[in-house]
Amino acid sequence: MKEQKEEEPGLAGKIKEYVQIRKDLAILTIADKASVAAGGLVTGGILIFVGLLIFFFGSLGLGFYLSELIGNSYAGFFIITGIYILITIVILLVKDNYIKKPLANSIIKQILKDRNESIYEKQN
Repeated sequence: MKEQKEEEPGLAGKIKEYVQIRKDLAILTIADKASVAAGGLVTGGILIFVGLLIFFFGSLGLGFYLSELIGNSYAGFFIITGIYILITIVILLVKDNYIKKPLANSIIKQILKDRNESIYEKQN
């Protein structure tokens, strides 16, 4: 009987230690995923900003070039605007299948990447 009482505090201590380790692991995992996400957002934001600048100045250059070719100072810009309207319509028509679903699947895969890798390792 005495032996059981001595093991219980040891077992309770081990359980408390296990719970604390699991809590620490969860906090570190969340911090890791948050830092990866923040890094991706910052990098993505910079790339989007630079891409918008390239797009804007490229559009201006193309508009001026087409205006010069046509001989009308505003026609080139209307042509570029029409092209962008067509591109917008196409994107609106295909956004669910080609943008939303792949993006959602990619985000889910990134979030569950560690979990899926550990499951795969256990199977092999």
